[in-house]
Amino acid sequence: MTTLGLRGAFFHVIDSHRWLAASGCAWNLVGPNAHGETKQKALELLPNVDVLARDGLLLDARSLVDFYTKNQKGSTDILLCDFGLSVNQTIYQQIEKFKRPIEVHLLHLTDWRDRVHRNLQATGSQGNVRRPDWDKEAIQIVHLILDALKCVVGQPGSWQIPFKDLHDASAARFQNKTYPWPINLSEQPDVEKYLASCGL
Repeated sequence: MTTLGLRGAFFHVIDSHRWLAASGCAWNLVGPNAHGETKQKALELLPNVDVLARDGLLLDARSLVDFYTKNQKGSTDILLCDFGLSVNQTIYQQIEKFKRPIEVHLLHLTDWRDRVHRNLQATGSQGNVRRPDWDKEAIQIVHLILDALKCVVGQPGSWQIPFKDLHDASAARFQNKTYPWPINLSEQPDVEKYLASCGL
């Protein structure tokens, strides 16, 4: 369980969702499904900016995979269960399946990155070291995490309003690069004041 207290922990929960939404928005603008002048200009100014956007998205997603799926008391990890909340089994399974592929193909240099090695060695539970087609699946991760956040909003407890506001802001930022991130979900003093106004 986090040692920060729930207010302090929520600030970091905001941060991960905010930057996932921002990197997801960037991926929409420069990734394989993007077209037009914005993508062309971005690639001219910053060659391989699409890789940067995708990797940023996957890194932010990886921390949120643990947030939504780990249930390990005694850890200093900030977890959804710290807030007395959980996601349903379907969302859990869909998010959790990305944990190992992101670790293996982005965070660790390992033999499992090699296709021949995987084809020879991956059996049973090791099938989760597959290499996803990130061009297709990266954006799916953002949608799944937003779905998880929306699922949380509908649960009983005292955190519905902050999680709903976080969902709405994250979804808007993901869809709109000019969306102004709310002040009450920005700097830690503003977040503290906002949570106090919610009675938390």
